[in-house]
Amino acid sequence: MVSSILTNNGALTALQSLKVTQRNLLETQNRISTGLKVATAKDNAATWAVATSMRSDIANYKQVSENLSVSSSILKTAETAATSIADLVKTIRTKVSSAQNPAVDKAQVQADIDAALAQISSIAASASFKGVNLVNNTDTQRVLTSVNQQDGVSTAAYTNVVSRNLAIEDGATLEGLKSLTVLSRADQTFVNTNDGTAKITLTVGATIGINNGNELAFKYVDTTGTDRTLTVKVGKNITDIQTLTDYLNADKGFSALFQADRVASAGTTLTTNSITISAKDRDTVEAFGSTVSAATTYSHVLVMSAGTGALGTGFSGVTSLDGGVRRLDVNFTNVPLQLGDTFEIKVASTLTNNDGAETAIYKLKVVSDDYTTGQLLVGDSAYSNNDNVYVIAVAASQVTNPNVSGLDIANTLKTALTTGAANVALTGEGVGTAATADFVSATNATTTTNAVAGESFGVYVDAVTGKLSILSASGVADRLFSFNSSKTDYQTLLDKIDQATLDVENAAAAFGTAGTRIDLQKDFLDKLVDTLTTGLGALVDADMSEEAARLQALQVQEQLGTQALSIANQAPQSILALFR
Repeated sequence: MVSSILTNNGALTALQSLKVTQRNLLETQNRISTGLKVATAKDNAATWAVATSMRSDIANYKQVSENLSVSSSILKTAETAATSIADLVKTIRTKVSSAQNPAVDKAQVQADIDAALAQISSIAASASFKGVNLVNNTDTQRVLTSVNQQDGVSTAAYTNVVSRNLAIEDGATLEGLKSLTVLSRADQTFVNTNDGTAKITLTVGATIGINNGNELAFKYVDTTGTDRTLTVKVGKNITDIQTLTDYLNADKGFSALFQADRVASAGTTLTTNSITISAKDRDTVEAFGSTVSAATTYSHVLVMSAGTGALGTGFSGVTSLDGGVRRLDVNFTNVPLQLGDTFEIKVASTLTNNDGAETAIYKLKVVSDDYTTGQLLVGDSAYSNNDNVYVIAVAASQVTNPNVSGLDIANTLKTALTTGAANVALTGEGVGTAATADFVSATNATTTTNAVAGESFGVYVDAVTGKLSILSASGVADRLFSFNSSKTDYQTLLDKIDQATLDVENAAAAFGTAGTRIDLQKDFLDKLVDTLTTGLGALVDADMSEEAARLQALQVQEQLGTQALSIANQAPQSILALFR
């Protein structure tokens, strides 16, 4: 072998071997420090590309899973709200059923129902999670459930969650509960409990001679047509009409069935010698007086007995009073009527229609402005000539606006009744004839009821109090039974509640189903992430046991290489010995 001081082949060989060893050692150390055998593209370009794509998928699936966690919470919030609302609807059902008990205070029951309805509205408004509310709108929420990869193309997968508007408002799912009430419309639209009930006027003297120990007997006919008598025992001397009025209303027996009121000639001006006796329940008292041969008479409505005295100055020895003007008085609240509200006026007259019948029902129905007030609704389902029921339109725009007053409502219904009854009479129907209208506009609420002979009833609205009065003149056998409004039908209430229950249960079930699907999808994505992570590890993770053994081998090789290089570097020193 050539000895040269210019070229040290042994050192070169040793250096190259050492460089390879150090490079391998560095690679091993990188694998140990990173835990990866493919950390960069130069480690293995193909594997690195696959690993990078897998890491992207894993990160995306993790984000979708987090999104699903939020969506699951949103649905659980909605499901909880729907379940709570379903419980409240169940409570409302029991309240409605309890109101069918005649001993229950319906006003209190209605207050409980209103509180439950208010709570439903509150729940629907507040059941949101991170600003998303699924129970107060009908929007469709798109929930990202996955991002699928096929041939290098990413495709998003969604599931649609339909919101349910469980609020109590127009257009909402539970709008049928908005006007739910166990109170009749009469209870809501009339001011007084005896508004629209049968009334009769009794005229006494300015000075009354009712003595302690007298008994006052009030005769009336119940709704079965049976004659009844209510007796009030007098416990003190009564000498004026106000004291008589107060005493009667304070008597438990009398006040349970009837109410006594002073008569106002106009506005709030009281007459000096008249009171009205009215029924408190429209469905209990049909008329005052007694029946004779199927006809109602108004003689001896009030009879005094069991003592001495008289019912009025100038009536010495008179112990009974005949009924005078019969009337129906109605005071309306300053609350707008609703589309579909119906008021029924039941009357009977000595004037007969073409069928020979005497009793008729006139219905005043609030309808759209396609009809004018007073127009006959011949096509209405409630209209039947055979049953002597006549439906008359009340234009909604006149009675449903927010600023309508009780006086406005009274005047509109007066127009509807007088105009509509005249239209009925023109057809040869009703309780009048084509030549005589059934209802005419009276000018005075106390006495003027028949403007023209042969007409049955006068209709009057007091401009001061807004009271609507329908009257029949003294001595005429025309009968006024009741002025009533739409009654609350228990079955109708149950139907509304059944529908609300079904809607809420369907909503809760839909939220539960969607929540279950999202939870299942989240579980799948979590498992998929684990599987992909395992696969990624198989591709790029370093085998630490292998790398540890390799590190020791390379460290030995590095030491040997260093030693070999050191020996090779000593070779030129031996050449100096040749020159000594």
